[in-house]
Amino acid sequence: MSRESDEILYRMATARDVPALARLRETFALEDGAPRERRADFPEAFDQVVRDGLETGRWTVWIAEWRGEIVAHVYVGLIEKIPRPEPGERWIGYLTNVYTRIDHRNRGIGSCLLDQVKTWARETHVELVFVWPSDESVAFYEQAGFASGRDPLVWERSVDA
Repeated sequence: MSRESDEILYRMATARDVPALARLRETFALEDGAPRERRADFPEAFDQVVRDGLETGRWTVWIAEWRGEIVAHVYVGLIEKIPRPEPGERWIGYLTNVYTRIDHRNRGIGSCLLDQVKTWARETHVELVFVWPSDESVAFYEQAGFASGRDPLVWERSVDA
């Protein structure tokens, strides 16, 4: 790893980070260069969902900071399981919005963030964490210990319309 990686601070996001996370979300969404219509209520909608999620614990966001700037993030949404009569874990995690700025990629930052997620998941009684990877990111997740299991059956609103 480069010297820069020694200067990376890994931490959980707080409500103070929401505006910076919103800016990175836009960068992430528009990175492919495809022209898109901007959602008029994006700043308010993002703020409401992420701020509320952080405050209630429904969303947990890990960030990597370099020189006081967020350069990468990983979101995990928690889904509470219905209790069973036998002992078992309480949560399922939905991993999403995994992003590292282009100028900080291939330095191990994303892998370090996933390590943070896995440690937290063990400590928080998360049974499993799932992600819908892009074709390009499958190897990244496999290197981090993610594996294909039984594929879930999925209902999509647009298919049933």
